[in-house]
Amino acid sequence: MRRTHFLSVLTILFLTTFALTACYILPNQAASDPTLTIVHEPTRTEPVSLATTPAQTTSTATLTPEPMPTNTVPPTETATIILPTDTPTPTPTWAFNQAGEVVAPILLYHHVDDIAFDSRYWVSVDDFRAQMQALYDHGFTAIPISLLLDALVDGAELPEKPVVITFDDGHRSVYENAFPIMNEFGFPGVFYIVANRLRDVDGFVNVAELQEMIAAGWEVGSHGYSHVDVTLNPDVIYFEMAQSKTDLEAALDTPVRTFAYPYGIVDEYVIGRLIGFGYQAGLGLGKSVTHHLYNLYYLHRVEVRNEYTLDEFLVRLQPE
Repeated sequence: MRRTHFLSVLTILFLTTFALTACYILPNQAASDPTLTIVHEPTRTEPVSLATTPAQTTSTATLTPEPMPTNTVPPTETATIILPTDTPTPTPTWAFNQAGEVVAPILLYHHVDDIAFDSRYWVSVDDFRAQMQALYDHGFTAIPISLLLDALVDGAELPEKPVVITFDDGHRSVYENAFPIMNEFGFPGVFYIVANRLRDVDGFVNVAELQEMIAAGWEVGSHGYSHVDVTLNPDVIYFEMAQSKTDLEAALDTPVRTFAYPYGIVDEYVIGRLIGFGYQAGLGLGKSVTHHLYNLYYLHRVEVRNEYTLDEFLVRLQPE
């Protein structure tokens, strides 16, 4: 009986030791031996009541969204804008002008000088400069007479407000005073020369001076050979019109396309001869600034007189 009890105790001790050893060895061996698989029964987790949760002793941090970067200039900085010191000159608008009609004042001057104010043909240097400035300020663009003819006969590109500036007789004051002023504004002119005054005649331009003006964009026309009324004597027509054209073209190496009638006087016979001599247009006197094909051989020129105020000058530029 005692032996049986003793064996029972040994058996219980053995089984208890074996169970404790298995609980310690098997989990650790499974961690190092992948062939062993330990299946654990899931542990039930009881819900935790907030009422029974211990109070937090640490403060909770509040997260503030970080602002997105922008390209806004800081308020302490100001942008600096540098404006050009010179106001750019507007470029004139050009458009195609249909053949048949051209609106463009053709101005007529003789002397530009500060002497002999008793004559209507002498415009002072100051007045002339003021008139050129007024043309510029009012948007006029000076063009050569050849461009006006091209537009009138065939159609051509013209500025919005064209003007032709002409001078009769060949006075040196035009070269000395008008020419440099017009250069300042980029204005070309048309100089009507009396052919027998071309060769170093006192008070009149010479070949070298005219060539300088031509190189700057000016054109030359004939004002006759000796500045006589060609309607009075048919015998002088050839010499006054044809020979003057030939001599001017040879001396200046430039085409002479137009003729300015001395004193603005002409008749049908003279016009017929003018066409036969190869001129493309004739210029007289008048008030109109609108030109047509039917008056191609008597284009109106507006005479600029000594006594005109600047306002009177500007009025004469307007269409009828």
